[in-house]
Amino acid sequence: MNLKFTGILTALAVSAVMAQDVVPAADAAPAPVAETAPAKVEDKFVQAEQELSQENFFSEPTAVRGEEAAKPVAKKAAKKFVYKPVYTPAEVETSGAMVKTVYITEKPTADSIDMDELRGLIPLKFTFGLQGFVGNEFLSGDNDRYEYDRYTGLAWSVGGFALIPLDEYNMAFKTGVLFEHAKVSNSYSDKISDEYHEFRASFSQYRLSLPLLLSLKSAKSNIFFDVGVQPSFALADKFKVKSLDNTGAKKNYLSEDMVKEDYRSALDWSIVIGFGVRANRYIGFDARFSWGLNNQYDDYSNWPTNNLSSKIVSVGATFYAF
Repeated sequence: MNLKFTGILTALAVSAVMAQDVVPAADAAPAPVAETAPAKVEDKFVQAEQELSQENFFSEPTAVRGEEAAKPVAKKAAKKFVYKPVYTPAEVETSGAMVKTVYITEKPTADSIDMDELRGLIPLKFTFGLQGFVGNEFLSGDNDRYEYDRYTGLAWSVGGFALIPLDEYNMAFKTGVLFEHAKVSNSYSDKISDEYHEFRASFSQYRLSLPLLLSLKSAKSNIFFDVGVQPSFALADKFKVKSLDNTGAKKNYLSEDMVKEDYRSALDWSIVIGFGVRANRYIGFDARFSWGLNNQYDDYSNWPTNNLSSKIVSVGATFYAF
């Protein structure tokens, strides 16, 4: 009994001593923490850039066949452009430096250009205006075999035109109305009644022409090439022959109204080839060659005409409305 009671007391005493050596968790001193250096601002920006980079938003595409299935497919980095609205001409970049800025203006200004100008392209636009030509006309027939069937002289024309684009940059239809006048003549000698006489024959022609032309150019050029046909309607045609005999006396040998007497064909057809350049928005310069296809005078026997047809070489200026 005493031994049993003594053992219980001994165990209680040992437990009390051990409880005094243990410190409560609430009263325990915190463990020392290793001191670390504060994060730098630059490191934060680097981390943010990595998180916002394009690689972290989109996964790399990978091959699905073959030995390279585990390797990522290389992709090109996209170019970045900055769009900046411009509200005054003073804000437009004029230093000439290479920049990646695209300026967007609310309204066109003297310092702004459109995309066609930026790419060096010159578009075709509908326009109309006035034009005039001056040059030489050659009225000849039978391949110039005879001296008396070659007539040359001054020719001029004036009228209006319209340019109708058929595509954006390269092709347009050009037509118009031209009032033309030509006076051609020839001098030669001929024997009449065993006497030689000097003759001077001349044609004075008025006509209305309607050029129907296809105008071609390159996308980056203001130089154009024209080709087409031109019908011409005879308005007036006076034929005169003056002679000078051996005594030096002049007289009118022959005078005919070719249109009124119905010796003149009412409609002439010509092939027209030309080229030109538009110098600026309002002015251009042209050169044309017209080749007549038909005989202008039918069934005329009072004077040798020998299948006369017209050829005209001319230069001119064009004035565009816009």
